[in-house]
Amino acid sequence: MANPTARDVHIDTALTGISIAYKNEQYIGTRVFPSVSVAKKTDVYWVYGKSDWFRNEMAVRPPGTRAKRIDHTVTTASYICLEYALAEAVPEEVERNADSPLQPRIEAAEMVMDKLLLAQEIRIAGKLMTSANWTYSASPATQWSSDTSDPYGDIDNAINGVVSTIGRMPNTAVMSWDVWRNLKQHPDFLERVQYTRPGSVLTPDDLGSWFNLNNVLVGYSIYDAAEEGATASNLYVWGDDFWVGYVAPNPSLRTPSAGYLLEWLGRTTRVYQEEQEHQVVIEVRHATAEVISASDSGAICYDCV
Repeated sequence: MANPTARDVHIDTALTGISIAYKNEQYIGTRVFPSVSVAKKTDVYWVYGKSDWFRNEMAVRPPGTRAKRIDHTVTTASYICLEYALAEAVPEEVERNADSPLQPRIEAAEMVMDKLLLAQEIRIAGKLMTSANWTYSASPATQWSSDTSDPYGDIDNAINGVVSTIGRMPNTAVMSWDVWRNLKQHPDFLERVQYTRPGSVLTPDDLGSWFNLNNVLVGYSIYDAAEEGATASNLYVWGDDFWVGYVAPNPSLRTPSAGYLLEWLGRTTRVYQEEQEHQVVIEVRHATAEVISASDSGAICYDCV
């Protein structure tokens, strides 16, 4: 008689300490487009004439005369918040029959919320990384994946495109991992640290130090551009461009900022019962407008890699 095998003495069950799920680790969109709550779904915001502030109109006042009079213009720009919503149903039978550590209701809530955040990230990146949205845009003469390219000069030109237009230094840079992995291996950058740092490993903070940028953001997030059921086609949300611009540290009056995320309905999660179907539905909602509020406060190097 044969001895029992390992399969004979054990029945496979699901592990309760681990499970595998894929989602982006972090999103950076609201660090570039600060979030501002708005009271109305549609409205306008004020835009001051830039030249009115930059003209040197000071004049000598002779005794007994009035000071020279000036004026300034104010226009408006409009927005409309669109509502985005997504839901997942959890049948009663599935929830009751689920083995540990599966938690169908919690998993559904996390899934729809993450999809809401991913879609928001894609919308912000789409606005930010569109060259036509910015006063300054240029494509490198040689892509940064080549050792003969000049990324330092390209970035410096983009920064100058902002400074020469709004009179202040950009404070934020944004790129995808695909762009950063090429920059951090570029000879022009490596030679700046090769004698001072073991391993000559670059960090985004190095770019911040060299270009006087407070925030250098690398977007690692990806999305699948393929339809459900088709072969996956993963793309970087933040594309192959490099953006620099001025982002207001705090949303405020009479201050330029490249863009804003205007929120009419903040992110909300609703759980409701569908009695006839014997299931609960987890729904998320969000009403937003992603707006380029100052097209001259940003500059883009596109098709960098």
